[in-house]
Amino acid sequence: MKRYEKLVFWMTLVLLSSTVLAQISNRFRNREAGVPFFEAKVLETYSEAEGKLLARAFIQIVNDDLTFVKSGDGFQAEVQIEIYLRHKSSDFVFNRTITQSVYTEDFARTNDQNIVNTFSTDMEVEEGEYEATITVLDQNNNEQYTRRTSFNISGTNAVDADLMVGDILFFDEFRSDENGEIAEFNPKLDNNFSSDSKHLYCYFNTFTRDTTSEMTVDYVVQDDRGLVVQQNQYVISSPEKGYQDHYIRLNRYYFSRNDYAINIKVSYNGKSVQRTARFGFYWQFVPGTEKDLDLAIKQLRYIAKEDSIKYYLKKGSYEEKKAFFQRFWESKDPNPDTEANELMEEYYRRINYANGQFSSSGLGGWITDRGRIFIKFGQPDDVERHPFEANSYPYEIWRYYSLQKNFLFIDRTGFGDYDLHPSYYYVEYE
Repeated sequence: MKRYEKLVFWMTLVLLSSTVLAQISNRFRNREAGVPFFEAKVLETYSEAEGKLLARAFIQIVNDDLTFVKSGDGFQAEVQIEIYLRHKSSDFVFNRTITQSVYTEDFARTNDQNIVNTFSTDMEVEEGEYEATITVLDQNNNEQYTRRTSFNISGTNAVDADLMVGDILFFDEFRSDENGEIAEFNPKLDNNFSSDSKHLYCYFNTFTRDTTSEMTVDYVVQDDRGLVVQQNQYVISSPEKGYQDHYIRLNRYYFSRNDYAINIKVSYNGKSVQRTARFGFYWQFVPGTEKDLDLAIKQLRYIAKEDSIKYYLKKGSYEEKKAFFQRFWESKDPNPDTEANELMEEYYRRINYANGQFSSSGLGGWITDRGRIFIKFGQPDDVERHPFEANSYPYEIWRYYSLQKNFLFIDRTGFGDYDLHPSYYYVEYE
């Protein structure tokens, strides 16, 4: 049984104790076994030699979502990845097909949900907004899965610019070389980390047309209230080459909240370029403070009985709230033999992602319509955005192909407050 099918099983059998719980679903409810589900992200970067604009596509697939067959002394999976790029305002199109293999001699690893395979490829592009359609074909069973995503190649990195700064990637797992330097890393494509991460890292790269000047890098980390929690500066004197990889280590000790943003400013030869990215943390265990515990209990509203939530928030002591929280998640633990509660991790990972992506007008993202739909059904297969449509409010259409569900969100204020259109209310509860 595949990872997300298991999640559906737990959420639909273990959680059907009330009407509210019955509404919880998962985007893979209708997925057949063997479909190669994957995560994908496309970022802006450039070539090391000449600084040409590149779109770097990352595709991540866990072993448990691949089909392995016997091969020699081990087991091998074969995947074909097709990437199609379309420029939203020009005739530029790009198509690439790559084939990748995954091999292991240990059969147990073929079903491991924690082994993440990361594939990447670089594509030369021009400036502008793009839509990427990515299809992964499992060549051992001929099943395929497709996702669409949008990305932007900004004008600040024009080919003739003196200073170019790539997009930010986050990670917490890496391999060091013999000198103790980071040799390769596994990126977190959703910028979400578990609460027990001691350190996390952000990566970006720079390219300069000459190497005669001093490069200064300033970074500031702020929480969701705008308070600065970490900041620093470092200087590279006369870079040895135009292309530079940068790694910034952030100490988890200073992060007591869930949602943060890092702003990186690179200055060189009188020019400056800034990059900003959000990241966050989700709870794996009982939150350590009563304030965080109250919030975690409030956020159970999509899967717990409302009267229980109200009772413990209003009358319960910290110890009573803690006991309720533990009982609730212990009763939903899909695999009590392991330390991790996979269902709890996935639930709060989605909440944290929603907070980072869908917060608006003082509301946490998990309370908004888009946040609620994301928490219930997961990442949509396709998001069609219309931010500047003539004679129309801005709107988005979310499509879940495997669930046969579509949702229409409309921003009637013009400030990013996307509400679910009333005609789609019933779709949420079908």
